Amino acid sequence: MTRRVLALAAVLVALAAIYVAAAQTQPRSGAAQAPPRAAGTTAAITSVLRACPPPGPNTGDAQIAVVAAPGQGGRAPSSGSAQLTAMPDPAATQPATAPPARPGNQPATGSAPAGAKSVSLPASGSLALRAAPQAPLRGGTAVSASGPMAQGFEAEEASSSGTGLVSCAHPGSDMWFTGAGQQTGAPVMRLYLMNSGTVPASVEVTVLTDAGIQPGLNSAITVAAGQSMSQDIAKYAHGSVVLGVHVQTSSGQVAADLWEGPAKGSGGAWLPQAAAPAKQVVIPGLATTSGAARLFVVVPGSADARVKVTVATAHGPFLPFGTSLQDAPAAAASSFALSSLGSSDGALVLTSNVPITAGIAVSGAGIGAFSAGAAPLTEQGVVAANPAGKQSSVSLTLTAPAAAAAASVAVVPSGSGSSGAPLPQAVQVPAGHTAVVSVRPPAGGQPFAIVITPRAGSGPLYAARVVASGTAATSPIASILPVLSAPSDVALPPARDSYAAISPAGSPAGQG
Repeated sequence: MTRRVLALAAVLVALAAIYVAAAQTQPRSGAAQAPPRAAGTTAAITSVLRACPPPGPNTGDAQIAVVAAPGQGGRAPSSGSAQLTAMPDPAATQPATAPPARPGNQPATGSAPAGAKSVSLPASGSLALRAAPQAPLRGGTAVSASGPMAQGFEAEEASSSGTGLVSCAHPGSDMWFTGAGQQTGAPVMRLYLMNSGTVPASVEVTVLTDAGIQPGLNSAITVAAGQSMSQDIAKYAHGSVVLGVHVQTSSGQVAADLWEGPAKGSGGAWLPQAAAPAKQVVIPGLATTSGAARLFVVVPGSADARVKVTVATAHGPFLPFGTSLQDAPAAAASSFALSSLGSSDGALVLTSNVPITAGIAVSGAGIGAFSAGAAPLTEQGVVAANPAGKQSSVSLTLTAPAAAAAASVAVVPSGSGSSGAPLPQAVQVPAGHTAVVSVRPPAGGQPFAIVITPRAGSGPLYAARVVASGTAATSPIASILPVLSAPSDVALPPARDSYAAISPAGSPAGQG
């Protein structure tokens, strides 16, 4: 009995202390109060950092396209600018007329880093297309934006016609790529690693082909802060039909890009970064008007994969292999011909018994065009650079694999102001279907950006931008670019004021 009385007294004392503390912390009458943070609270994005690779081999100088397209809840970018900063490659050949390189890309004078170039965006959030800064040693480009400019921000490396070729990547520690092998049109394979951070990054690269994991890249690659470098990986993929590349960092972060192409001349392409391995993968942008396509599947684990392949078309789901499951061996990359698609533009939906990552190649100009497993759009998706003119046509594939989706598609012109932009298009996508949307460029014949905004209550929506070399229905595909999310806000976890009492350790309460 005595022990129970003591336990009860301890609890009463603790409750009294809590009551006193609560009374003292209540705000005084008339004082300003911050309302409790509710679930689903968001905060505006105020800083973005991306990295763009140098131009692909034999493709001329690089252009960087940047646009800030804040969503409905974001503010127009009325001030600030996006900054382009050169990230030299110390292993590149230094031009004879270039000034001496500065170790670590430190500022030359004032606060601007060596090779820095400031790109001002007008208040309307229009597209800006600028030449990449030329570093003393040729390399990549860091792209940064802050304040209102970071909301709805997208950056891409673009061709001379204003076609976005590859999205400038966010720094990360785990990245995947899938593409063609040496025997299927890619004798040249170059991996670009860019470190826009302030500490060195240690990078490990794994190459997988149809023959399994390839030896050779056994040691880590160090990329110094503020620098970039390239790695020839073709020598690790001799005789390959399909390629998978896994880039990981054990310290620091890098942005990575992979280019494939012929040994001489133009005609190469960038491989879009693929989604992390999962048991379901959605690959948007299957454009088959110009010929057959191929599916690449990479199985990183130790168990073989059995994959169901479904195409979400404008007419609904289609099974290119019937009800048969496709076998993909573990720790290897596999290639499957998609020869029965006809003109079934859409998206591939892969369902596997083990995690996989995947991509596709469609025939077209040069080596062709590539897409890869992607994530659904969050808040909005932006494509920064799209060509205008009679030499090309631009379309979107919008896919709703699970539930019906609805979205609006808006065009953002180059330069200042929004005159000449067509009205936004409203698009409805039934569940299991793909909608193909032709995008009309603004007046003036200049490159433009595209903003895709899913409607409230919409199901998961996947998107890709497709550029054809001409306006005919059978024009060859020049570029496929999976559309990335470009949000204005980030969700915050719910929080609220609370008090908790903890009974002393070893409390005898409840004991007889």
